[in-house]
Amino acid sequence: MGDWTARAEVLADTSGLGVEAAAIVGRCRATGLDSQSFRRVISATLILGAHPMAAGGDPWGNDRELVCAILDLLDDVAARWDAYIKLRTVAANRRAVARTRAVNADADDVKARWRRIAVDCTTALDILGELRPRLSAAALRLSAAPHQLGDTYAAVYALIAQGRTMPHNGRWITGEEITS
Repeated sequence: MGDWTARAEVLADTSGLGVEAAAIVGRCRATGLDSQSFRRVISATLILGAHPMAAGGDPWGNDRELVCAILDLLDDVAARWDAYIKLRTVAANRRAVARTRAVNADADDVKARWRRIAVDCTTALDILGELRPRLSAAALRLSAAPHQLGDTYAAVYALIAQGRTMPHNGRWITGEEITS
């Protein structure tokens, strides 16, 4: 494996992002949120290569904490996207240079070295090609997650905006026992 392939493989490993997403899902479950309200985060977790039910966690203190965590993860995905664009551009340029130098080289060993670099860059670009749709899909789902949360709990938000309050944890609606 060449240097370019190794860089692409490291960048394409989104399991760390998936673990972050799974932690958000775990905390949503611990909070008792309706799974439909955070299903886009569940979907992003799967896309990023983690199991959404693999993590637990403490309940969210409030909706702002949850939305901030989702937006932080979205920032991390965007940073990975930027790194993907940079590496893809540099690898493509390096491949073009390597192909040109392989064709123009006089010595066989020099040609072989430039061909290896070109093949390494091509392999890296193939790996990066698989990363692009994962990052796009995860970003799309994460960017829609706060809106989906708001849609699910719109009536609660309206109630609170009117200055009214919800019962402790809102659990009386489901009939669940409140445990502290």
